[in-house]
Amino acid sequence: MQEHDAYYAFHLFAGRFADDQQAQGFAFEQWEPEPDASASNAEYQAWEERNPSWRLEQELGFYMDSDFIELVSSQDCPQYLESLIRDDAQKQRLRSRVEPGHSHFIIVAQQSIYGDRQSTTSGAPQRQPSSTATLDYLGEFNGCPA
Repeated sequence: MQEHDAYYAFHLFAGRFADDQQAQGFAFEQWEPEPDASASNAEYQAWEERNPSWRLEQELGFYMDSDFIELVSSQDCPQYLESLIRDDAQKQRLRSRVEPGHSHFIIVAQQSIYGDRQSTTSGAPQRQPSSTATLDYLGEFNGCPA
């Protein structure tokens, strides 16, 4: 019988945001207010096509499930992040990659990523996540597949 592993596989990103509100606006889906009852069908359809917007998903270029994303303020680090990592060598790797200017960290569970917007094939992503214009990619932890 195999022992249950409490650690989950995740990708970690770090960003420099002015405040929590800006970080939340980037990390999580954003919805415009729904049109009122006087909106035409075309206006409502246009609203549906624009919503939700999600800058994290757009920048990373993956199809993702927002239920498996966590935003962490640098005030809660590094102890919290280290508590999520099983292996001491990976904890050390995390320490070496965190920079003083990082204000927030975004944890993307490996199971969150289910497709690659940049690939012509369907199914699991063919590439690893990487840094973007907004985020520094700090790596994969707890056994993400290569």
